[in-house]
Order: sequence, then structure tokens, then C-alpha cells
Amino acid sequence: MSASQFKRYIWLVDTIRSAGRISRQDIDRSWAKSPLNERGESRLPERTFFRYKDAIEELFDIEIACDRSSGGFYYIKSDTEGSRTRQYLLSQFALSNSLQESRQLNGRILYEQIPAGTQYLTVIVEAMRRNQWLQVSHRRFDSTDERTFRLAPYCLKVFKQRWYVLGKDSEHNDVRIYALDRITALQITEKTFSLPRHFNAESYFEGYYGVFRGKQFRPELIRVRVSPEAAPFLRSLPLHSSQQEPEPCLFTWYVAPTFDFVQQLRTFGSNLEVLAPESLRDEFAEETMRLARIY
Repeated sequence: MSASQFKRYIWLVDTIRSAGRISRQDIDRSWAKSPLNERGESRLPERTFFRYKDAIEELFDIEIACDRSSGGFYYIKSDTEGSRTRQYLLSQFALSNSLQESRQLNGRILYEQIPAGTQYLTVIVEAMRRNQWLQVSHRRFDSTDERTFRLAPYCLKVFKQRWYVLGKDSEHNDVRIYALDRITALQITEKTFSLPRHFNAESYFEGYYGVFRGKQFRPELIRVRVSPEAAPFLRSLPLHSSQQEPEPCLFTWYVAPTFDFVQQLRTFGSNLEVLAPESLRDEFAEETMRLARIY
């Protein structure tokens, strides 16, 4: 499969997904205006359309269905397992397609840069697919010493511009998480592992914000009150799936008060007041007094 074919598959998925439901005529109109239409065709040929449709289902496990009862509108048939991962990857590919097609926008679209470590993603994904141990060389921020160990990769997660890999560390015989930008070398070994039968990445991080759980933290009810100016930011981008707003400007989460979560609350400054639990309220009060002494 050529790179141009791959781009056309992504184009077709993104065209249908963006429309929600779309007729063959509208697909043809979009194709006629697409920079990927190098031949200048006025429509996407019928045989080509169905060939792309079959290839998309085989490659991405995405079914393009047709609702003939409403006049033959095409749509992406939703699934549950793995759909979010596919949607994320397809979104990235679709954006890449769009940017390549619109080179005149170069310099006008800015990204948050991920510092380092992305070069290891394909290797880790391959090891996860085959359930093979990785040999990892890693250096912590607070140390100049490098540690080499074997890791059974369970899952990948991105958080605040950094990719992390969670897995069983052979040296500590425990499940740990490592930032990819602190990895200095990585390779797949021949040794295989068995993923724990009941392991589920979403369940593992449920009740936690970010990537670090910490054995000293347990999920609990956290209540805060924010200013009317700050409330829209929390409404539009919830900090955690458990977020609720029982009354205007009062927000609650059932989440562990880890360092990452507390730091996120602190970004609201004087626009946020912690109501519960009492221990977290005291922590914010002590932090406020320390800041007052500095300033």
C-alpha cells in the first residue's frame, strides 16, 4: 500500500465522520475539491469507493455503513472496544493529511511539543502487541545514574505533553510507570510475558488524575468552589470523568488527591476554594501562608 493510498483511506473516513451522515453525491463533491484527487476526477468512482471502504474495514476495523432507509446516507458504524484509541489515531492522521494538503498554512498552526521519547512509541507498541519484554535504560530527573532493567509493557498513556509506559519492572517485581523522555535506550527482547488476566488500563487509572497513583493516596470526595469566571473552564474541560457540578460554581470529584491533581487545582489560584476534605483544605491554607511570607 502506497502512502497516497493510505492518505485517501484517511480522507474518506474523516469526510464521513465529520459529516456524521453523508450521501454519495456529497462524498463526490468533496473528492472533486480534494488535493488528493490528483487526476481531477469529478467524482470518486464507484468501484474505487467500495475498494476503499473494504480496505478501511480491514486496516482500521472501521465499518462504513449505509442507511438505505433514509436515502442511502453513509456513516461510521460505532463500536465500543478500542474505538477511542482508533478515533485518536485517525484524528492525528486526518490532521496530518489536512496540513500536508494546505502547505500555505505552514507556520500558522502551532503545537504543544512533546519533549522527547516519541521515537520509542512504535517499539513499545510492537512489544505490547507481541507481549514481549523490553530492555530499558532509564535515568531519573534527580539522578545522573542510569538503570537498565526489563519491563513488561502493559499500556501507554500521554499526560501533559509526556508519554508514559506502564508495566511490570523485573528488578522491583512491581508495576511501575516511566516517562519515555527519561529513557535513554530501549529494545525488544525475545522473552514473552502474560498480561494479567484482569488488567484493564482504564480501571487501573480510575479514580486518579494523571499517571502517578501512589500507594499513600486513595480516591475520595473532593469539593471546591470556584469563581464565576473560572467555572466555564472546568465545565468545558473536566479534570476527571467523575467531575460533577451539583450547583453553580461548586465542583466535586471522586479522585485521589495526588500531587498532579493538587497542582492542577492550584493553577486556579484565588479563584478556587477547597471545601473538602479538611486535610486538603488545610494543605491549601498552609501553602497560602507560605506564599504570603515570601511575598
